[in-house]
Amino acid sequence: MRILSRLGRSSGPGASPATTLAAVVLVLAFVLWGGLFTLRQQREGDAFDIVRWEIGSLANKWLFALGAPLRDDPPVEQALARYFALADRSGEQAGRLENVVEAAIEGRLHDVLRTEAISSAVSLPGPLAVWPPVDLELARAPLVLVVSPRSRIERLRTDLLRPDLTLDGALAIEASTETADRSRSALVVGAGGLAVYPAVVSNRGSYASIVDTAAHEWTHHYLAFHPLGFGVPGGDRLTINETVADIVAEELAALVIERFGDPTADGETPLAAPSAMPVLDRDRMLRELRLEVEGLLVAHEVERAERRMEEVRLELEHAGILIRRINQAYFAWIGSYAARPDAVDPLGAQLRELRRRAGSLAGFLEAVRGARSRADLERSLADAGGR
Repeated sequence: MRILSRLGRSSGPGASPATTLAAVVLVLAFVLWGGLFTLRQQREGDAFDIVRWEIGSLANKWLFALGAPLRDDPPVEQALARYFALADRSGEQAGRLENVVEAAIEGRLHDVLRTEAISSAVSLPGPLAVWPPVDLELARAPLVLVVSPRSRIERLRTDLLRPDLTLDGALAIEASTETADRSRSALVVGAGGLAVYPAVVSNRGSYASIVDTAAHEWTHHYLAFHPLGFGVPGGDRLTINETVADIVAEELAALVIERFGDPTADGETPLAAPSAMPVLDRDRMLRELRLEVEGLLVAHEVERAERRMEEVRLELEHAGILIRRINQAYFAWIGSYAARPDAVDPLGAQLRELRRRAGSLAGFLEAVRGARSRADLERSLADAGGR
């Protein structure tokens, strides 16, 4: 859920005035949007400050772009391999490689998007040929406070929290949220990314997972110019938006790795160590638990539903599957990603079917980007029925 934007880097000294102006306008638009979004979700002392973060990122990226002729940056493949071999990606060594890595991932996604004919509606030069331009910042992603009613599973609120919040701090926020309103369920979770502009992409994953997250956040950027993603989506529109981003990112990331390879792969798959722990099907258990909990909540058996969630959490933990807390807010959070293996929402299967019928990734985005509701999605499926 990232500002000297790679727009600044890509615009470069040789860019035309029109290209530079377009880049500046886009950056300012996303800064304004991010600032307004922050003000809506402000939480004194704990909030993730998007505006401050954007300003810091902007300065860093412009300095990187302006200093390019004076630096001797390592070759891209070498920079990628060295960066992803680091256990600590917040230190000085990572900082020297970070901008090269970001530019490489952006460039690879850009090339794949152009190959897939996902480009600007009008002919634009260079980095603007894909709109919006791919732009990301590797950093510690913010945490998210998710709030749901206890009586049903619904995402009422998501507040962005600073990424350095401790576990004790997260527990205190959850407790204070639930104490202030005992009809509420709260959970602080980690985010893999944030679709401000440039996108924040968590620097803690593997190369493949970071490419996937970058593609996911770019899809949100793309959809922000269409009815499905405009503004701050909620309800069904949020679920469709997140699920589309998952499906698109899954495909784009696979295409990037197929075309450019994974510079961090050693070509060998390590054998799994034998384990004495029982083997459980995590996804099946969570799907079944979600349906069971929904049934209990409909029957107004809130406390029984909460006991059942804790029982399953402990069973998973005993098998080595660690989930810090399973509650209504947990299901409200993961339920927005309907194409994932632990999901129960039929939207996931519907969107995958629409992707199949669309024939191409560009066709899929064109078919789904105007959706505002489940009914719109069903109409798109019907329209694509003969394909």
